[in-house]
Amino acid sequence: MNQSKISVRYAKAFYEYASEKGATEKVVADVKMLLKGFADVPELLEVFHNPIVKPSKKKLFVSSLLANKVCTETISFINLIISNNREMFIQDILRNVLDIYHKNTGITTVTITSAVPLSDAQEKSVVDYVTKKKNTKVESQTKTDASLMGGFVLRIDDLQYDASIKTRLKEIKNELIAKY
Repeated sequence: MNQSKISVRYAKAFYEYASEKGATEKVVADVKMLLKGFADVPELLEVFHNPIVKPSKKKLFVSSLLANKVCTETISFINLIISNNREMFIQDILRNVLDIYHKNTGITTVTITSAVPLSDAQEKSVVDYVTKKKNTKVESQTKTDASLMGGFVLRIDDLQYDASIKTRLKEIKNELIAKY
């Protein structure tokens, strides 16, 4: 079965389960925390992806690591993923849960990547602009990528606006090569 199909099906099931239990907001907060944890500590994913570690040990690891940090629905669902040998897809499943939540609540995701960290005022300015243009709630993320050299890359859901120096220099280079 296709990886994306697996991830989407599990994400839909998790979201529906959370909705039925009235724990959608708690689960979404848990998902955000887990995704941040996976990004900050890549070794956590290694535990999930390691085929040598038995499912019972993975479940014990999850219970001890996440006890009192996430709701019981989240732990139950992660244990289900482990039981069904789908732990390789955990990150994709969690990302899809957030996508489903955003679609259902009308939230637009904005990612701003800049060469240097943005000030709070700069980030607020971008968020306010997108909120006004899209007439929607906006959830923003900021990233720093020094290779951009300056400017920024703004990603709104699936759309991307690249106003970076790096891209502009590439465009100028390509124009010069095409002329000469």
